[in-house]
Amino acid sequence: MKKVLVICLCLITGYFQAQDTVKVKTALSPEQEAEGAYNAGLELIAKKDYNAAIEQFSKAISIKPNFDKAFCSRGFAKYEAKSLEAAINDYNNALAINPLNTDALFGKAQSFYAGNNKDSCIAYLSKTIFLDDKYSKAHYLNGQINFEDGDYKYAITEYDKAIAANPDYAYAFNDRASAKRQLGDESGAIKDYEKALAIDPKLFFVYNNLGSCKRNTGDNAGAIEAYSKAIAIKPDYYIALNNRGTAKMNTNDFAGAIADFDAALKHKPNYTLAINNMASVYLRKKDYKSASEWSSKAIQSDPKLSAPYVNRGIAKQMLKDEEAACADWKKASDLGSAEGKRYTSGFCD
Repeated sequence: MKKVLVICLCLITGYFQAQDTVKVKTALSPEQEAEGAYNAGLELIAKKDYNAAIEQFSKAISIKPNFDKAFCSRGFAKYEAKSLEAAINDYNNALAINPLNTDALFGKAQSFYAGNNKDSCIAYLSKTIFLDDKYSKAHYLNGQINFEDGDYKYAITEYDKAIAANPDYAYAFNDRASAKRQLGDESGAIKDYEKALAIDPKLFFVYNNLGSCKRNTGDNAGAIEAYSKAIAIKPDYYIALNNRGTAKMNTNDFAGAIADFDAALKHKPNYTLAINNMASVYLRKKDYKSASEWSSKAIQSDPKLSAPYVNRGIAKQMLKDEEAACADWKKASDLGSAEGKRYTSGFCD
């Protein structure tokens, strides 16, 4: 019995010693290393650290030279870093490996657009859409191009396709709304702006667009509410401050309007529209001397803007300076102002 017991103890001791000394060595394959660097690059892109992302994608490519996705993603990082030619070169490398890489085709289109080469942009958008008709970003960019060209109806059809492919595409809803506004469909525009905000409530510029749309329909209270939301998100948003001031002026809240115009000018001192709006609100207050002074400031800021000449003309007329009033209205008329022409014809000819 004693001998058997000793043998058993030795076996047990040996078992634990064997477990303690086991080491497992794991080595990543080149494929896994390349994928790891690629994924690290994608994470850096999400953080907008584009230069560090480029380094990771370069590492992935050095390990796996035929890694078309890494070339494509490095191209995007270079595009975001404003290196357009380098981005296009990477997209070309991706397409040499995989001619059907729609991300690379779209990346070239986007880079050409950023470089003001619309013809090449359109050519690569067409190739992207031919291969994938549900590529939402390609339809969106095509909508932008047609919007800029003044073809608002076609732009809307492209935004429709972008939204059909991606129902949460807030930017496409916003831009489709703006195209509808250009066609006079204010109610349709309001619905699209509201859809964009339902998707992403932090889009301050959409609140501004919604406010302007509501102001145009006479809903100044709704406009002020929308502008206020834009300003709450971005307190230095001088465009929304100016627009809210205009809506307040429309409701005869002159003190509130002046406060908003003043706030806009603190953020952008040479903002001609706010300077001219100061003149407009003082005209409403019948403070013609201040209106004339603010009009002169607006003219000094932008001599080619006709509205300040119209405003100063009105102020000068009310101050009994008919000759100066007519000179201002004629200048406004020469700059293409129908209002300046009307005043000139009515009071000066």
